[in-house]
Amino acid sequence: PIAAFKKAIRQADTVLSQRFAEGRDIHQLIHERAWVTDQILQQAWARLPCAGDAGISLLAVGGYGRGELHPHSDIDLLILLRGDVEPYRDAIEAFLLLLWDIGLEVGQSVRSIEEGQKEAAADITVITNLMESRTLAGDEALRQDMMQAIDTSHMWTDAEFFRAKRAEQQARHAKFNDTEYNLEPNVKGSPGALRDIQTIGWITKRHFGLQNIADLTRFSILTEEEHRILLQGETFLWRLRFGLQLIADRNENRLLFDHQRALAQMLGYKDEGKRLGVELMMQQYYRTVLALAEITDVLLQYYDEAIIGSGTEDEIRP
Repeated sequence: PIAAFKKAIRQADTVLSQRFAEGRDIHQLIHERAWVTDQILQQAWARLPCAGDAGISLLAVGGYGRGELHPHSDIDLLILLRGDVEPYRDAIEAFLLLLWDIGLEVGQSVRSIEEGQKEAAADITVITNLMESRTLAGDEALRQDMMQAIDTSHMWTDAEFFRAKRAEQQARHAKFNDTEYNLEPNVKGSPGALRDIQTIGWITKRHFGLQNIADLTRFSILTEEEHRILLQGETFLWRLRFGLQLIADRNENRLLFDHQRALAQMLGYKDEGKRLGVELMMQQYYRTVLALAEITDVLLQYYDEAIIGSGTEDEIRP
């Protein structure tokens, strides 16, 4: 089975890399990579003697929980238990060893619902990952019980969650000197990059219960034009990140000088007179993240008023 799993993974990598080179829709490619990984994990899980037990389930969390995977993205898993881990310890170890043997690099945690509730209450990153969970194998009722245990009536009210996420964003931006114009920017963490879009999504999900940023247009919180800019920006950054990880052959999110020229060639940027293709790519990057930073700032200001300022009266002075 190890050889069969490895062959399936190699074939998937080859096909998806070829589709990327052909210019296929990046959203479809990222979801297809997650789908392939789902199949591998479900087949591996099915080999366990406890696979049909109602007391244990396998969940995808974080970005993988959203159904998004780049070539070397983290595959974050949660093995969720109804009670004590001891009856399942050997099976869990065998499952994780199999994943290691077939070459999947996963980040895993093993928790009961009660343990998950305690850790989520103490750590904003844990609850954020759990909010984006989905069941890969096992009883979906476990995940539903966990989601109920971590809702706003038990922990992280809308206001607390918003404040924590805003502080998290400010700390992240400070690492990049609070500017979009770094020479070797990070397509995931820099100001205006993918993490800012995800931050809006997390707050939207926690406060409004909406699963998609696009739903904000129905409530006139986001205009159609702003949503178009967000979607186009995300698409551009996803293509950069996908190609970057293919070139670096690892989970790389920094547009290092060593990779910029090769990435520009991969994405089809050509020299125009005295302007090099790599310069054109980087100019598009800076324009994109600047526009995304402006939109996310506006949305965060709105959320500040809607979440933090709700229930308070304005002091009006003539």
